[in-house]
Amino acid sequence: MYLVHKIKFKYFSKLGQMGFLFSLLLLVLVLIIGVSINGASRWLRIAGLQFQPSDVAKLAILIYMARQISKHRDYLHDIKDLIWYVLGPLVLVCLLILPNNFSTAALVFINGLVLMFVGKIRIKFIAGIIGVAFVCALSIYSVAKFTPLGTKIMPRSATWVSRIDSFFIETEGDEQTKDFQQTQALVAIQNGGVAGVGPGKSTQRSILPFSSSDFIYAIIIEEYGLFGGIMALLFYLILMFRAIRIALRVESVFGSLLTIGLMFSLVFQALINMLVSVEVLPVTGQTLPLISMGGTSIVFSCIAIGIVLSVSRDATDRTYEKA
Repeated sequence: MYLVHKIKFKYFSKLGQMGFLFSLLLLVLVLIIGVSINGASRWLRIAGLQFQPSDVAKLAILIYMARQISKHRDYLHDIKDLIWYVLGPLVLVCLLILPNNFSTAALVFINGLVLMFVGKIRIKFIAGIIGVAFVCALSIYSVAKFTPLGTKIMPRSATWVSRIDSFFIETEGDEQTKDFQQTQALVAIQNGGVAGVGPGKSTQRSILPFSSSDFIYAIIIEEYGLFGGIMALLFYLILMFRAIRIALRVESVFGSLLTIGLMFSLVFQALINMLVSVEVLPVTGQTLPLISMGGTSIVFSCIAIGIVLSVSRDATDRTYEKA
């Protein structure tokens, strides 16, 4: 984080281009030689290091989109230019992530739409994109649920359908068939109450799957109570508030888009994780940024914050277009 914040943010314009191309290469490689864990080939192992290329892509595509919108904003009133400069790269990244990680693909797509909205892309274009995306998502669900073709093309689609159906469709014996992870997460939250059971005294930690990553928020509430849960939520809201303050005083369009895009991505993922833990959303597999255990997730979250700090440090620098 410290090393990244020392780099002038204008250089991230070029780095974003290279990072975007590099992330495409990694996403293709993970489809071919990815390491499978829990039935999903999301990891690459290079020189003994294991990481998720989607973490690289999430960061790279936002930097690249911020660059494209800031440089070509005078041409983006035309749908063809919008597709070529902005929407095409976003869709390409999402399609490469989709086969093994639907939730991350959806998250990246939503982050891209928010960046387009902040970049003052026409609302009718964004509304049209949302409509097409909804139809595509519904089609994927229908094909995966009612035909064997879905599981042949995307093996993980059966898991997506199962999670959605168990969350939205109530059946007899629903309490027994409900997602085990979310059930145990609710037990942890109930155990915590208002004051919590105390640090390190969680009983659900050894029962709840992925208690140190996907469902860490439930353990926070169990150990620190409702107060601890609210404090964790406020932590992310303060980060978003500070990012908005930075974006408003930055003189460059690229810097503003970079700040809002990266911080919204981090905070939105945190909110998704929290909503899953309290059973407002179905299980997504998204971690809680900066808190969940996970090497690459923490590294790229810190890089994102470092970039935001870099923008804040050089708020009056308008030479980014020359980078």
